[in-house]
Amino acid sequence: MPNFEIRPLDESEYSLWDNFVEESPNGTIFHKTFWIRDSGRKFIIYGYFKGGELYAGIPLTYINKLGIKIASQPILIPYLGVIFKKQDTKYVNRLTQEKEMSREIARRLKMDFYIVSFSSCPGLADFQPFLWEGFSAEVNYTYIINLENSLDDIWKAMDDRARNIIRKAEKDGICVVMSDDFNQTLNLVEKTLARQDMSTIFKLTAMNYNDLLRARGQCKSFFAKDKKGDYIAVVYIVWDSKRSYYLLGGYDAERSHIGASSIAVWEAIKYTKENLGLREFDFEGSLISQVELFFRKFGGMLTPYYNIKWVKPYLNPTGLLWKLGRFILSRL
Repeated sequence: MPNFEIRPLDESEYSLWDNFVEESPNGTIFHKTFWIRDSGRKFIIYGYFKGGELYAGIPLTYINKLGIKIASQPILIPYLGVIFKKQDTKYVNRLTQEKEMSREIARRLKMDFYIVSFSSCPGLADFQPFLWEGFSAEVNYTYIINLENSLDDIWKAMDDRARNIIRKAEKDGICVVMSDDFNQTLNLVEKTLARQDMSTIFKLTAMNYNDLLRARGQCKSFFAKDKKGDYIAVVYIVWDSKRSYYLLGGYDAERSHIGASSIAVWEAIKYTKENLGLREFDFEGSLISQVELFFRKFGGMLTPYYNIKWVKPYLNPTGLLWKLGRFILSRL
């Protein structure tokens, strides 16, 4: 008989899960039940228990397409994946235990879903157990600034051009104000998304999240204003007890200043360190080359995270369901 149990958590155990997320070195605000619940999708949280104690778990949102149960991440949930209990033990012992737990979780997901796709949180590097179970892994990258360094050191680590355009913005009268005006935030974000030909279906979900976050005191908008007092760029961050996250950003191309977005980011970084007292600022990464370059110039550490995928190989890899699964997954 196995000495462990993997099972979905009951709603009465959600507070247990949220406390686990808080204490786990890998847990993020996106793993919390309130964030997952407000995604607009059905969700399930698997817990790995040993001796009645929670040692690991993974939350997943899912949908049903043509009778196919698909676990994937909706918009505004950048990170999910397996998280583990903090253990003060030798590295080799902890690694061995985490591999065992990950492999059993992977096996359970294969039993319950036809398609699985999730992005891990940064800092988790070992996905061999998922690969052993037939999953694939695609690497993504984010930039994370270590705020345990002094602001002076953080400033010096930035690209020279980034510092220069922030100085220029200050010289040209661009100032940054904090605000809870989320309608104005969305207005600037949507201008940027429209330029990138991206969907704006996130709007209602974003507003719901903002309402929750404001009530919890875990979000803030940083607006860059020109001399006329017009908002020309915005950076919207959310945070947990470990770090803040650059969740949304945007600017008005017709009125914006070259340094407007940069000075807003710099103020958000300073706020995270000085007012929130957090250890890290996470840009969340981007596959868009121009956005990646913008983030890179702030001098953060290039940090990988992984998109883990699996499609049930029904009959054989050339089967119709396999092809259909890959097609559906590519559209999510």
